[in-house]
Formats: sequence, C-alpha cells, structure tokens
Amino acid sequence: MCGEELKASTPRRRNPRLIIYNVPDELNIENAKELIMKQNSKLCIEKEDITPWYLFKDKRKANNLVIEVNSMTRMKFLGKKMKLGWNMCNVDDYIKINRCYKCSKFNLRAQDCKGELTCPICAENHSLQECKTTKELYKCIDCTNFNKYNKKSPVTAKHSSLDNSCSCYQHMLRRLTETIDY
Repeated sequence: MCGEELKASTPRRRNPRLIIYNVPDELNIENAKELIMKQNSKLCIEKEDITPWYLFKDKRKANNLVIEVNSMTRMKFLGKKMKLGWNMCNVDDYIKINRCYKCSKFNLRAQDCKGELTCPICAENHSLQECKTTKELYKCIDCTNFNKYNKKSPVTAKHSSLDNSCSCYQHMLRRLTETIDY
C-alpha cells in the first residue's frame, strides 16, 4: 500500500570497542594503529580492522586506549596481552553507559538535561557532594521511576543508582550489548 514511501531495512550492528589498559605515554591516537600492528604481528591484523577512538587517564593516572574493531579482530585480542612499547597490556571489552550527573538518567548528558537536580545515592534534590545519607536509606531514582510505571513487576530500589547491580543499569547494559556485533 505504501509503495515507494517506506523502505524496510534491518538495523546495522555496531562494531565492538575494546579498551587497552596501561598503554605507554609515547602512544597517541595518530601512531596507535601502526604500533599495535607492528608489535603484535602474530595476530595477523589488517590496517582497516582497527580504529583508535580516544585515550584517557584513569584514577591511577595510567593511560588507557579505546579502539573500535570488527568482531573477528575482537576474538583475536580478547584473552591475550597486547605488546605496546615495553608494556604488556591487558585488553577487555569497553561498554560504557552514559549517565546524566544532574538527574541520574541513562543516555543523557548533564549539559543537555532539563530535569531536576537529583542525588544518585538517596534520590533527593541535592548534589552527590551534599549527601549525608547512610547506606540503609539508599534509594535508586531509576528503579523508583521504573516502579512508578510498572506496578505489576516492581524491582528493589534500596540501593544507589551508581550501583552496578542496579536492575535498570543491568537492563541498559543488555540493551547496549544487543546492538553490538559480537
């Protein structure tokens, strides 16, 4: 009936991203691809299989590199240590769920947020730094909102929204991994 107005297509899955921990200081985005290929030649990696995304420092001031690879290259890297400079670097899947630091909702950035300031620990209207709540009074704002709209299958909200075992966070992780081509 719609003729040429609608076009059906299957969604394209994303390439997986990997994080390489503790890369040397001399590595940067421009030379990362060549260094990985040159020092890890036994893995038989093609130049188009790797796309460096960004470098960042963790809490311990160690450099970490995030790269995007195809699913075959991912299988070659996982479970092995990568040689970079004089370092033997661990490699792992990189899955990051964006969270707003203002309202604690997923897939939102604080600079784009129009919601109210919400503490991620107790779900009150103050910042995380101002929170003085004890562990017994933790309350997840995401699980509380979920329970508000899903009365038939409530989840426990007696945890911080920063908790990795939060059912809403776990749901978002599952949704994200379903879109990745493993």
